[in-house]
Amino acid sequence: MANYLIRRAFQMIIVVIFATIAINMLLRAVPGGPLSGLNLAADEKDRVGDEEKARLEAALGLNQPFILSYLTWVIGEDWVDEVGDAIGNPDLNDKLIFTGTWTDYQTPKCQGAGGTNEGFSGVANLTPCKRGILRGDFGESWSLAQGQSVMGIIQGRIKNTAYLMISVTVISLVIAIPIGIISAVRQYSVLDYIVTTFSFFGIAMPVFWFALLVIILFGITFQQQGWIFFPTGDVYTTRVLPGSIQDVLNIEPQSLADRWIHLVLPVSVLTLLYLAGWSRFMRSSMLEVLRQDYVRTARAKGLRERFVIVKHAARNALIPLITIVVFQIPDIFSGAVITETIFNYAGMGRLYIDALGRDDWPIVTAFLFINAILVVIATLVGDILYTVVDPRIRFE
Repeated sequence: MANYLIRRAFQMIIVVIFATIAINMLLRAVPGGPLSGLNLAADEKDRVGDEEKARLEAALGLNQPFILSYLTWVIGEDWVDEVGDAIGNPDLNDKLIFTGTWTDYQTPKCQGAGGTNEGFSGVANLTPCKRGILRGDFGESWSLAQGQSVMGIIQGRIKNTAYLMISVTVISLVIAIPIGIISAVRQYSVLDYIVTTFSFFGIAMPVFWFALLVIILFGITFQQQGWIFFPTGDVYTTRVLPGSIQDVLNIEPQSLADRWIHLVLPVSVLTLLYLAGWSRFMRSSMLEVLRQDYVRTARAKGLRERFVIVKHAARNALIPLITIVVFQIPDIFSGAVITETIFNYAGMGRLYIDALGRDDWPIVTAFLFINAILVVIATLVGDILYTVVDPRIRFE
């Protein structure tokens, strides 16, 4: 097992390296450049000038050769003062400038690398070195929260998404696994037909349509009819409306209970989506396992049917479901983009959409990089869980 984990760790590193290269290359491959959309929807007073655009290009490393830009984005720039001459243009050795950019294909002596401003005229402030994404430095937001660190913005949103996606995952698994088992054991029964019909409905139903339907029904229609209604968006309530669920239950705005009340509708929408698919996978896997020889042997030995189903069949039937469920790990970070957008839920999915719409590329690249890391981790977690549910699987 130890040798297997070492090999997988090496493979994970290779995959992450290729993922970072792809993210950086896609950023450069945006038609017209990644900054081409900054002024498309901006008022004249909010337009970005050429000087500011040049600064943003330097912050992304777009004015540098790809290899130099990639290295400083990944591992920072506080090392380049020592080896920059070997990477940059030798003809510019005497043009080390103290600006915090890479305009001359050379590194500035930035703050944090031991640099000083001695010998540089007209320089008032030190520029902090980029520490690279491997050390958690994704730069600063350009538009969504101008001047704030990307990591700080993510930390402010990740808790909301974790509440949402962990709730959805736990509820869906607790319901989907028993339903799938019972539906397979009682194949072609009334219950099986009901579960199958529900699964087809949940899988085929567009999530954005169902989310809007839920908002109209439980938020708007209930309020118009004078019934208890639920909040239709946001994370907290700033003002409790008469007749709302918060008003009836006397829930204080911005309390923990208020947060959970706001999760009711989006969690219901996503739970229906995941429940439909996961119960169907569990049913199909269980039907296949029930036909195996070792299940027939267990029954022939006189074991109780419940023991055969739970101990022998259900445990092995979990393997295909694990393959799907482990990829919920990235979703706990990235969130449900469509659902969070429709419910105006301040999570990571909504942040990603807003960042794309505002050309806030530091947030976009941070989102893609962290998501790639979590996908790689999810595959490893899945392999380890295989050995837990199925003793026949061993990684030697």
